[in-house]
Amino acid sequence: MTRSLALALVLAAALARAHQPPSPPAEGEAPRVASFALILGVNRSYDRAQKPLRFADDDAARYLDLFRLLGARTYLLARLDDNTRRLHPQAAAEALEPTLPSLRAQVRQLAQDIAQARARGVAAELYVVYAGHGALRDGAGTVSLEDGPLTGTELAREVVEPVGASRVHLIVDACDSYYLAYGRGPGGERRALSGFAVAPGLAGAANVGLLLSTSSARESHEWEGVQAGIFHHEVRSALMGAADADRDGRVSYREVAAFVAQANAAIPNERFRPQVHARPPAGGDVLLDLRPGLGRRLEVEGALGGHYQLEDGNGVRLAEFHSVPGQPVHLIRPGPTDTHFLRRVGEHEQEYRLPAGDGVVVLAALEPRPPQVAWRGAAHEAFTRLFTLPFGPDEVARMTLPPAPRVPSAPSPASPAVTGSDARFEGGVVALVVGGIAFAGVVGTSVHAQGLADKLPPTASQSMVAEQNARIRTANTAMMVLGGVGLGASVLGGVLLLWSGAPATTPVPTVTVGPGAGALSLSGQW
Repeated sequence: MTRSLALALVLAAALARAHQPPSPPAEGEAPRVASFALILGVNRSYDRAQKPLRFADDDAARYLDLFRLLGARTYLLARLDDNTRRLHPQAAAEALEPTLPSLRAQVRQLAQDIAQARARGVAAELYVVYAGHGALRDGAGTVSLEDGPLTGTELAREVVEPVGASRVHLIVDACDSYYLAYGRGPGGERRALSGFAVAPGLAGAANVGLLLSTSSARESHEWEGVQAGIFHHEVRSALMGAADADRDGRVSYREVAAFVAQANAAIPNERFRPQVHARPPAGGDVLLDLRPGLGRRLEVEGALGGHYQLEDGNGVRLAEFHSVPGQPVHLIRPGPTDTHFLRRVGEHEQEYRLPAGDGVVVLAALEPRPPQVAWRGAAHEAFTRLFTLPFGPDEVARMTLPPAPRVPSAPSPASPAVTGSDARFEGGVVALVVGGIAFAGVVGTSVHAQGLADKLPPTASQSMVAEQNARIRTANTAMMVLGGVGLGASVLGGVLLLWSGAPATTPVPTVTVGPGAGALSLSGQW
């Protein structure tokens, strides 16, 4: 009786909450914007030395379904294999080949659509999603299309800038994806921001947000268990609502980063633990507004918290989450004409059949049953640990993101002359260079003086010793003079730099904090 009464109370509360419509924007809140999505899935690179992927086309097709659920106008570039065409007929009907000419044609169409939205007073938000191959070439990160590479700078110049969207969200899972935005500096491959120079295109654009699958040159992973890339599977789960820890109907960069990090935290081997680099654009950290799709959702009450997998009728895993006890979860329901299944994973597995149709489905109102389909095949031991740890608001609170880029201040066309602040900045840089040269002279002179002392043979006469001592005293005097010049120039340079303030073209120091790594870097164009 006690268990039945508790279940009845949970069901009553869930039904009351479920039928409350999503909250409209509050008074004074910025109006919702029109959403556009450009999705690229590339299994086979132009570089035949790269092993073909299996599920980049599946990732692209599932992103098409997700963004369509939220009302976004979506463009798809992918060559679907036979299995993906059967599973995703809508994607098969719309997909164009993932080549540079197709990309440029889609960008032209996107620019026209966004220009039309702006002309009607509607802001535009663009999502650029890439699943496929990446590489590091000549210090620059690239992603592959079937007929050639695309660098981060080219992506900024040929895609981001021409479309004219107010905000752009770049979601990439590819080898060396970090270098698309951050060009590699000296020192080889590094795991954090130290040693990288900020690229002028993607990382320096104030309206561009970044969600990248790695913080270093690490391989991307696919898994038969989800028939997708691991990172994209986790991101799609987050964007369907599983990462909305504060349940405000919007998924932030911080929530996605915490969700992905927690999903992978139980994997002991770092090689199989995808890391995420999330940096929001200037002006806010909202990655996706779920509210247009929350009228048709699944509600999982906090009393039913646990590890769940959402699958379609073909056994394709669409989303996955592990909620902490007491943390409710809402998930956008896919495919209004299809039946889906929610499987609870654990010691006592259960399966819920989600009915087709529109509206809200409350999990507590459904009758669980033993799973009808047993998992077949040997899953990778590492990936079976995905979503082992539960996710909730505490994980979001612990997550730290790099700061958003600053919007550069435009110089005044009426005042081309160098300002006092610029002159002080340039003088400070020159003074620091002079100080560095002076200190280098100190080191050289010290080495020279030591060499003079070492050259004296044990049998040297007193006159020879006196002459050599005179040379050493001269070298010591030069060391003192150079040291004084170096110290004075360094102090003067520091004072001038602090007095001038950083110029608008100089990026602020960036801090990256992640599992097992943290770094501080200062980079820019002088």
